[in-house]
Amino acid sequence: MPTEPSSYNFEFKSSKSMQKFLCEFIGTYALVFFAAGAVMIDVITGGTLGPIGSGIISGLVVTAIIYTFGYISGAHVNPALSITAALIGHLHWRLLPGYIIAQMAGSALAGLSLLWLLGNHADIGANLPNTELDISLGAIILIEFFLSFFLMLVVASVGLDKRSHGPLAGIAVGSVVAIEVMLMGPIAGAAMNPARAFGPYLARGDFDTYWIYIIAPIAGMITGGFVYRLTHNQKIN
Repeated sequence: MPTEPSSYNFEFKSSKSMQKFLCEFIGTYALVFFAAGAVMIDVITGGTLGPIGSGIISGLVVTAIIYTFGYISGAHVNPALSITAALIGHLHWRLLPGYIIAQMAGSALAGLSLLWLLGNHADIGANLPNTELDISLGAIILIEFFLSFFLMLVVASVGLDKRSHGPLAGIAVGSVVAIEVMLMGPIAGAAMNPARAFGPYLARGDFDTYWIYIIAPIAGMITGGFVYRLTHNQKIN
C-alpha cells in the first residue's frame, strides 16, 4: 500500500495539533471562568459560597474538563503540567509551545470576560497570598509548591500512567483540586497553575504576586513528575 505524500502527513499532524490546542484553549477558559468566577460571586453575594463552595466548583469544573477533553489533548489546562508531561515523556516537545500559548490565551480571555460581565470585584478572583495572616511569603511559596507537587503526582499516577487509566481518573484529579482549594485557597491562593492565575491578574491590571504562581507550580509539578517516575517505575525493585 503506497504511503501518503509527506505534505499530507504534515497537514494531518498540523490539524490534529490545532485540535489539541483548541481543546486546551476552551478547557483553560472554562477553568478560569468558573474557578475565578466563584471567588467573585462569593464576594458579590456576601459570602454565600465560601472556600468550600469555591473548592467544590473548582474541582467539579476540572473533572468536567478532563472527561470532555482528556482523550483529545490530555486536558492539561496548565502550563506547569504540560512542561512536566514533556519532561517525563508524556507530551511531544513540538506541541509544548502551542499548549502553553493556548492555555494562557484561554486564561486571558476568561479573566477579561469576568471583568466585563461581573465588574471589578474581588481582584477578578485572582489567586493571592493572604497577607493579613502571620504567614511568611516563604511559607506561602512552600505551600503552593507542595500543592502543585501532590496534584502532579496524582495526575501522573491516575491520568498519564496507562496502567491506571480508568473511568474514575477525572474524579480523583478533581477531588484533589477541590481539597487543595478548600483548604489552602484562603491562605496561599492555591492556583497550582500559572494559567489559572494569569487571566485574573491580567484583568485586575496588577501582577505584583503573580511570580509566586509561576515559580512554585512549575517547580512543584516538575518535582512531582520525577518523583512519580521513581515511585511508579516498574523496573525499580
